[in-house]
Amino acid sequence: MTATPFQTSAIRLARVLACGLTGMSLVCCAASCRGRPDSPTPSTKPQGKAFQAKRPAPAETGPKTPADELTVELSAILNKEGIRYASLQYEYDEGLLATIDKAEAYLSGRIKEPDPRAMPKLTEQEEYDHLRETIRRWHAQTGKDLRMEIDRLQAEVAARKPGGPPYYPDFHKRFGAVFDSFIPIEVAEIRERRNRTIHQAAKPILDKYRATAPDLVKQYEATLNAPPYNLPPENPPEPATKTSSPPKS
Repeated sequence: MTATPFQTSAIRLARVLACGLTGMSLVCCAASCRGRPDSPTPSTKPQGKAFQAKRPAPAETGPKTPADELTVELSAILNKEGIRYASLQYEYDEGLLATIDKAEAYLSGRIKEPDPRAMPKLTEQEEYDHLRETIRRWHAQTGKDLRMEIDRLQAEVAARKPGGPPYYPDFHKRFGAVFDSFIPIEVAEIRERRNRTIHQAAKPILDKYRATAPDLVKQYEATLNAPPYNLPPENPPEPATKTSSPPKS
């Protein structure tokens, strides 16, 4: 049976939507073995699981229906924002530690500006707002002082001597005790920012095609209102009682 234009458009966008963050692992393998800073072994953090929507299929020749146009426009938004709002990327535990060290030092006023920035696809304001909120949520959840944890781990890395063992399992275990809780908070926070941007950009497009492709608009609205694209609650729960000073805003 030949597919209708509506079915063809729905299938096309469904393939794009299938590339969402549904398979994202929210923790890194803290016990994985990495080597010294000068020749570390790559991290076992799952690769390719972040939100990276596929490019839309090349446009077919011939007349386009409103459903086709809606699918192309919405797919472009998902691709663009999915790539821009990717979570922190790193290959080694030591690399992530150095990144968060610089970010926290900048946000607390200890250094003028990290160079290079950790998330260059975002604007500078977006990056620092994201990292500040991630640190705040982590502090509220754990009650720990991130600067103290960073300094302790960095001191351990600095004390390594040339010619030492090729990996440091005890270090990665202690690293995981801090960052196994930090990583999922960072992933969730950047996803919320991505989703707010997607919904804001998608609304005028959906409204434009509401009269000419109403069924497809309803289908796409339902998809955007379900995980992994749904918006966070407007009034999230209050943070837990803090046991140490919050990061400087």
